[in-house]
Amino acid sequence: MKRLLQILILAPLAAGAQVAAQSIPELKYEANADVLMLPAYGEVAGVATNSRGHIFVYARTGHPVATLGDERTFYHGNARLFEFDPNGKFVKEIGQGTYGFDFAQQVRIDPQDHIWTIDAGSNVLTKFAPDGRLVMVIGRKPEAIAVRSGAGLPARPIDDDSPPLGTIAGGGGRGGGAGQSAPGAGTRSELFNRPADVAFDRGGNVYIADGMGTNNRVAVFNRDGNWVRGWGQTGSGRGQFN
Repeated sequence: MKRLLQILILAPLAAGAQVAAQSIPELKYEANADVLMLPAYGEVAGVATNSRGHIFVYARTGHPVATLGDERTFYHGNARLFEFDPNGKFVKEIGQGTYGFDFAQQVRIDPQDHIWTIDAGSNVLTKFAPDGRLVMVIGRKPEAIAVRSGAGLPARPIDDDSPPLGTIAGGGGRGGGAGQSAPGAGTRSELFNRPADVAFDRGGNVYIADGMGTNNRVAVFNRDGNWVRGWGQTGSGRGQFN
């Protein structure tokens, strides 16, 4: 009886395994775990390539310096951006000591080969020219203490002859969607709460997924880094995210 039960149990499993093996095509690839000749780094958060095949790695180094604020902890120097050639040879590090490098979240390359880093620690997106010059910053770190909302600094892209200090698209308010009732209205603020990703359209407009914190929206900026609108809010209905 015991033998019969074993046959009844194992036979369908064996048949299912054979069918699965026949229906799944073999993936033909050659793995190379050492393709990138990396300097010292910690946890990789994002990888992207440009039109020349260069590889960009945005990593969490694991060596932050923390400052305790009244409302949050600030981390400094906990993210690094590396560039490699198509063969994986290290080219250079980009943005050492940059204001927005705290806790790496993602890196993207736009159609013009600009390099964009998304940082969930500083709540900042940083735009670099293809050669690594810092040209724009969207968002800013929240205050260490609660402050009254006010007008932010307008974004102004740096001219080619200007020093590489970046620009800031600030905003009024701390976000969170307070007072928003219409579905899809978005948070009226240019401050982010743990942004996750960024995308671009043919007109150069920038779409920022600001959804890991309390904002739960898409923030839209034009190609110059000026605020356009926010879309989406917290919830499970139409025009809402959770």
